[in-house]
Amino acid sequence: MTKAKVLQLIISFIVLLFAVSAVGYLIFPSAMLSVVGITGNDQTNFLVRTLAAALVALIPGAWNVRKKDNSALYPSVIAGLVLYMFLSSAVDFHAYLTHIVNGTSIPSILLRLVLGVALLWLMPRR
Repeated sequence: MTKAKVLQLIISFIVLLFAVSAVGYLIFPSAMLSVVGITGNDQTNFLVRTLAAALVALIPGAWNVRKKDNSALYPSVIAGLVLYMFLSSAVDFHAYLTHIVNGTSIPSILLRLVLGVALLWLMPRR
């Protein structure tokens, strides 16, 4: 399997994760938060739904760059996905270290780090 094909599969997987997460956070915010030990209330549910809307907004751009020739913005979108993977992992790891979330967040942190590294490694060079 070529690097381009693996990159396409990883981006498709990320889009699927974004979509599933966004639907969960939009419809069931308290249930989604409870997985990592956060009690939902009106304020947290509002914030989570706002962030879910941002995830939904990322989906079209990410889907479009599954194939390099689909966009002149290809490198920027991939860089944005990498940045999201690393920053969201850092935020979640800080929340874990400060006991805001429980250990259930660790697999998600690690998965996003692995996906970020894979995107960097597979991104075609100019």
